[in-house]
Amino acid sequence: MARSFTLYLDGTEYEVKQQGRAILLNGKRFTPKLTGDTITIESAPHTIELSGNKAIFDGIAFNFETEGFEEKKTSLADLSGGLADSDGAVAAIMPGLIISVAVSEGDSVSQGDVLVVLEAMKMESEICAPTSGVIREVKIKAGDNVSQSQLLVLIDSDTE
Repeated sequence: MARSFTLYLDGTEYEVKQQGRAILLNGKRFTPKLTGDTITIESAPHTIELSGNKAIFDGIAFNFETEGFEEKKTSLADLSGGLADSDGAVAAIMPGLIISVAVSEGDSVSQGDVLVVLEAMKMESEICAPTSGVIREVKIKAGDNVSQSQLLVLIDSDTE
């Protein structure tokens, strides 16, 4: 089922529809790839940051509003099957095969660093650190099959 909403970006109206991984923007189809705070669209990487009703896209600030958009509210505790006790819990975004693990217990990481590469449906997804800190525990290894929401890594946050 496609989700759709209207986006107003600095007063200009855009019709947005999500169909699986694809996004239709005023009828034009895009398949963006998200990695940390970078979105790649048609082979071009862009940085994006959202703060309130302001989007900062490649360093340029835009005001935005939406109509008909319902944001999904999912906590880390929900994603990790209730095992999360901090913002440093990292869970599988979908069922799949762990291709590689880029961190070990005791490693320091920055927000956005790649922790794990997960393969699902012949596509690789980089799972990145949600916060800076030190790796407390790595629950998986390369070659493991994981289920959606399975806890992968715990990070002790720098902001304690």
